Amino acid sequence: MRRIKPKLRSPESGVEHRGSPGAESNTERENRLPFAVRSLVLPLLILAGVASLWAGEEPGENAPPDAKQIQAAIDGGLKWLAARQIKDGPETGSWESPRYQAASASLAGLAFLANGYPPGKGEYGAVIERAMKYVRASMSAEGYVGAKDNSMYVHAIGTLFGLSYLGMSERPEKERELAEWCRRAINLILAAQKVQKRSFEQGGWRYSPYSTDSDVSVTSWQLLVLHSARQCGYEIEDGVFRSALKYINSAYVETDEGNGFVYRPGVSKSPELAVTGVAVFIKSLLEREEDQRLKKSLEFLRTTPPSWGGKQYKGYFFFGTFYMAQGMFQLGEEAWADFAPKIQHILLAHQEGDGHWEFPPDNKLQGRLAGLSYPTAMGVLILSLDKQYLPMYQRQKRLF
Repeated sequence: MRRIKPKLRSPESGVEHRGSPGAESNTERENRLPFAVRSLVLPLLILAGVASLWAGEEPGENAPPDAKQIQAAIDGGLKWLAARQIKDGPETGSWESPRYQAASASLAGLAFLANGYPPGKGEYGAVIERAMKYVRASMSAEGYVGAKDNSMYVHAIGTLFGLSYLGMSERPEKERELAEWCRRAINLILAAQKVQKRSFEQGGWRYSPYSTDSDVSVTSWQLLVLHSARQCGYEIEDGVFRSALKYINSAYVETDEGNGFVYRPGVSKSPELAVTGVAVFIKSLLEREEDQRLKKSLEFLRTTPPSWGGKQYKGYFFFGTFYMAQGMFQLGEEAWADFAPKIQHILLAHQEGDGHWEFPPDNKLQGRLAGLSYPTAMGVLILSLDKQYLPMYQRQKRLF
């Protein structure tokens, strides 16, 4: 649990902020990672013949990779991201990407924060600061992060970066400015939930703040932001969570194809693995007790083990894996012990020698739009789950 500082209130806002999200100082954060681990050099990975690793029963496939190998992969990904950040011109702080630069910059920034690197200090301090400056500048006057892309995905990812960055500046005025920036972003999410919708879509969110429909994927990202906001000390009404969780639970179906969650309740008919994974994540993060929907969904998720791409990801391997990994991690114990080594082996096997990740062959459309900083940041984030530095990973059950 993160310690909460004395409450600050923005006079024109209904959202309260109780100070920074992190009790640890920058020095404490740096000291939590041993120097010997942080200075590991990425080893050469043997890639030949591993693409079909999970097609058969390879010896030791359920054994976790060596912790040093995982850390080396993380270090390699971070070094690649740092080397390729744009450092001059109007796109300073972002990465090469045809679209969604604010989301890519935010995910990259989160990858550094998820490994205990503070902004403004140390090896990657300037990289993180530049990324945050770029993301903050992407907000519109109404509080829409990455407004040029008109995507609530981008907005949520950028807001998560801001919330995770809070508490790390040694300058109080900078903290206040960022806290206010986050408040504006949160308020836009809260307002978007109140847009008039059909009864079976109320409580959720979709692609735009003005959308009159909803889907489970976008809704889950907004809930993740609001959960992180609470972890950081912002006051969010319980009714916001109740309404959104009611919408997510309405997406559960039992079919011949399996028992899980559909993308759009009332519209979609068949459960999807990635959507079920993120629903499991959000439910395990926010609900008081596990219910039968969660238990049956876990059985559905286990019917298809992780693989390097495949039709179960619908062309979104990294997004889908990010969802499922977090769901399994929150469930913990047997679920995580079964899932973690499989996805870790896959990511290690498909990391390029210079530290970055490409997209699986069936992810070409996504790769064309997002650029390689996106899969690289996501790969690092998935491998960093156990570290629990980010508020979005920290479980805090709420009694509604």
